[in-house]
Formats: sequence, C-alpha cells, structure tokens
Amino acid sequence: MSTALALSMAASLNTPRRKSAISLTALIDVVFILLMFFMLTSTFSKEQFISVKKSQAVSAPSSSRAPQLLLAYKDGHFAYFDTSLTELSSLAGLNTLASMAQAVTLLPAAELRVQDIVDLVEQLNAAGFTQVSLGEPLPAGAQHHD
Repeated sequence: MSTALALSMAASLNTPRRKSAISLTALIDVVFILLMFFMLTSTFSKEQFISVKKSQAVSAPSSSRAPQLLLAYKDGHFAYFDTSLTELSSLAGLNTLASMAQAVTLLPAAELRVQDIVDLVEQLNAAGFTQVSLGEPLPAGAQHHD
C-alpha cells in the first residue's frame, strides 16, 4: 500500500464527518399511514341495553291475579310463584305456568352476578315476557328445595 494512500485514510479517520439531517417528511408519512391503518381496522362495539323496571310494592294488585314471581338461584334452578311455589330446572317450563300478558318479577339470588341477571332478563324477553321487573335479591344463601 502506498504511503500517500495510507496518510489520506488516516487523515479521513481523524476528521469528524458531517451528520446528514434526517428528513421528518418520511417520518410524518409513516405515522399518518399507521394512524389511518388503525382507524380503519378497529371496530367499535355498539352498547346494547335492556330496560329494567324496579318493582314497587303496592297495597292491592291492579288485577285479581296474584303477582308472578320468578326466583332465580345461583345453581341455575328456578322457582315460579303465583299462588303456589313450583320448582323449575330451566326457564323452558315457565311458558306453561306463567301468563305472558301479566308482569313477571325476577327475584335473583344475592350471589348471582349482574351479567347473569341481565342474561335472564334477555331470555325472558326472548321467550315473550315483555313486562319483566327486577325485585329485591333473595337472602344470601337461599337454596331451592328439591
């Protein structure tokens, strides 16, 4: 290797290089493209709601029939009370016992989660019971009797 070439390489290593400026235009373009991608691919869920009326005690029922009460236990069993108490293993048997024209008051077990209660109200609405109100929870530890 020639000495002139070696000296020029050594000189170039010792001299500081000028840093080139980074263009912000490309960075802004990438950020804009990412923003558009996430805006177009994200989904927004619609909030659904159901109307629940809190039952209120009245001194005399408006109709001659006894109130319809549906007791929901934590283990998935139900009890229907009109003039007598009837045990149910599912909501399917409620159609033969209860009148769809009359309001049904749901009395959930205290241990039931809110989502379980909402699911029950939706199932009752789907079965044709449009007048569903929510009553006071059953006492903690209330069990159905087989």
